Amino acid sequence: MINRYLMSLIICCLLASGAAMANWPQWLGEEINTHHQADWKIEPAGNSVTFIPRGEQPKVWVLISRKAHSYDTALSTMLTVFRRELSSATFRVFLLPDNPATLKRWIQVAEENANLIYTVGSKATVAMHKVYAGGKLPVVSVNAKDPVLLGLTNSYETSGDNFAFTSLNLPADITFSFLRRFKPELTQIGILYAKSNTSAYLTQYLPLKEEAEQHGVQVFPIEVDEGVRGGSLQAVMKHQVAAMKATDPELENSLLWLTGSSSLLDRVDDIYTFSDKLPMLTVVPDAVNGSENSALMSVGVSFENNAHQAALYGIRILRDGEEPASLPVGLLSPPDISISFKQAERINVQIPFVLIEMASDIYAHNGGMIRAAGMSMETSDL
Repeated sequence: MINRYLMSLIICCLLASGAAMANWPQWLGEEINTHHQADWKIEPAGNSVTFIPRGEQPKVWVLISRKAHSYDTALSTMLTVFRRELSSATFRVFLLPDNPATLKRWIQVAEENANLIYTVGSKATVAMHKVYAGGKLPVVSVNAKDPVLLGLTNSYETSGDNFAFTSLNLPADITFSFLRRFKPELTQIGILYAKSNTSAYLTQYLPLKEEAEQHGVQVFPIEVDEGVRGGSLQAVMKHQVAAMKATDPELENSLLWLTGSSSLLDRVDDIYTFSDKLPMLTVVPDAVNGSENSALMSVGVSFENNAHQAALYGIRILRDGEEPASLPVGLLSPPDISISFKQAERINVQIPFVLIEMASDIYAHNGGMIRAAGMSMETSDL
């Protein structure tokens, strides 16, 4: 059933078409108007008829599932890139409908009004793919996890349909190699993830677990589910940290790895409280900063870089006419590395010099930023 918005849109278009025909000059064939309405906005006025290319101002619609700082970062980055590269584009941002039927009605309206859709976050990307794979409009994912591991495509080379994917994930072997560089004698990893975050479980926990175990490193799952007894962050960390200490009493060859579970990224201070000074590394570069509640180090893809790539994918589709299926999954390498010396000092750990050399962002002992995007901000004694 067509909703009111869609019906109003259809009526407006019919009225506009009727008005154009009523004002059509006698000196120009009416079939011109009929045959070219799809490609041109035609405006007869007095002694002239104006033809405006309909693709002159591409319309970008954006779907987000909820309020999140990472989504704000992604949208802000895309707006900046589009303003520079395709300034005629307009953006309209929507909250993801709460059920497939409403989403399908939203898509009907989008097909009449938009030229491109961005899905922000894994939830929005999965929801859209379920009902719109193979649809008319191109769709580009941003701030979403690995589409192959999420089951959205079988190939990193092409989606095979109207979707172009980018990914926040690094391959598990690359992630593990950096963890080993941080702690060469690594024997065990506690991996933190929220049970409710299926994408983090599928694309970050499981691949790293498999990779680590292949190299003889034991993995301790720290699954947080605040809705069940014994599933709170405090309870599961207390239990699993104690289990890790049973085989590594001083935790000298152990570390914590925080996945991109949004609910846990907001609780870094609590994680430190229950961690017994285990070094905490994360996949999310934005989780490293100059505050007390910063991760020690991150190895991953920043929200800004992922969104920048997604913006360029959208521009290539709109401006250059590229097909979404021709664009491979956007995997960024080398990874973004961020380091907090404030946290290193707090838990008394040394950062290997090779990682300091590779880091794109570094925060000093006092929390001040001394390197940003690979550029030195000030002279400082680390």
